[in-house]
Amino acid sequence: MKGGLALFLGRVGGVAGALVLGQVVLGLTFVVGARTMTPATLGLIATCAAIGQVAATVVDFGLINYLVRETASGRVTSAHARALTAAKRPWALAALLVVGGASSVLFAPDPVAGLLLTFVGAGVWEAQNANGLLRAQERFGKASTGQILGRVGGLVAVVVLALVGAGDASLATAIPLSFVLEAVLDRVFLGRAGTRRREGRGEIVAAHRESVGFGLATLAVSAQQLDTPLATAGGGAYEGGLYAAGGRLIGPLNFLANSVGLVAGPWLARAGTDPAALRVEERRVLRVSVALCVAPLLLAVVGPPLIPLLLGAEYESSGTVFAVLAVGAVIVTLNQPFAVILQNRGRPQVVAVGIAIGLGVGLVATFVLASLGGAVWAAVGYVISQLVIFVFLGLGARRVRRDGVMATPTAGAASEGPEPS
Repeated sequence: MKGGLALFLGRVGGVAGALVLGQVVLGLTFVVGARTMTPATLGLIATCAAIGQVAATVVDFGLINYLVRETASGRVTSAHARALTAAKRPWALAALLVVGGASSVLFAPDPVAGLLLTFVGAGVWEAQNANGLLRAQERFGKASTGQILGRVGGLVAVVVLALVGAGDASLATAIPLSFVLEAVLDRVFLGRAGTRRREGRGEIVAAHRESVGFGLATLAVSAQQLDTPLATAGGGAYEGGLYAAGGRLIGPLNFLANSVGLVAGPWLARAGTDPAALRVEERRVLRVSVALCVAPLLLAVVGPPLIPLLLGAEYESSGTVFAVLAVGAVIVTLNQPFAVILQNRGRPQVVAVGIAIGLGVGLVATFVLASLGGAVWAAVGYVISQLVIFVFLGLGARRVRRDGVMATPTAGAASEGPEPS
């Protein structure tokens, strides 16, 4: 493939840089917010935010990542991809606002924070879809710019509110604002859609049928956010806050791993159906993923002494939580190429089954371990989840490569031909 390793690394580096920088800024937002509130309040706010983020991933059901791959391969036009997401928007946002409102009623520390946190899921869904549509057009720079500026907007909001004495509302404002701002900027970058055809319900259902593997793969990356409500339910709001503090600061490492999946999907799709060429590109993706494991290993060492200095003495246990989750981030990084290889070779169902089992086992472990040992033990549940996924996806990828299984053109949403030049 033209450009080879340098081009692939350049794209991974660009996407990873934006994702990691965005997560670093989001981590700073949580640091500022955490220093203005107790761990218990932080735990409740983080629980509402986590429910909204995971709900957005579930509602998306892998559609946007599926459309990115199909657009890159030429089986779906950019206009068709945009029309599908537009057709889905009304019911998706309605569902997310209902979920956000319900979680806020149950967990928010006060009515004002609850009202603000209601919009987290809707903001995340809009940001993910607008960002994905830009990536489908290979406008990675614009996608990165929107994401980073959105996170910076959230950081500015939390700092300003903290300075004026509205500490408890600062984080509840900053979280949804960062995603809504990203979505608005990305929509500006996308421009007007022009003449838009109406997509029927059957076309959306067909696209979702193909995207289920992508949806469960994306849930694996979101599993940490799903862990936060379970840690809170098992260990209480205080332990949930300690877990959330460590979990939010580990975010850049998980998104570093996720960058491999975001770039490798369309990259392998362009490799075509030549077995030799595809194997070369798959080995390239695997090598890059292994190299990226160095970062979480190093941070697992420095996290325990550093985090109490950032957050305060009350959050000392969050340092240990961070170290355990960093070990899980190593496994997440290794899982990404296996998932992409299986999806590209037409085996998304293997990814779906492996991740569903891994998530189920890990989430049960998180709740049980949080009940027994608090936040630190809850973090072990995340590691267990990723280990189970690693075994399933690793064995599945080895099998399809050994048997020479190649992807076949998909049906439904993929029926539209390549976009005319």
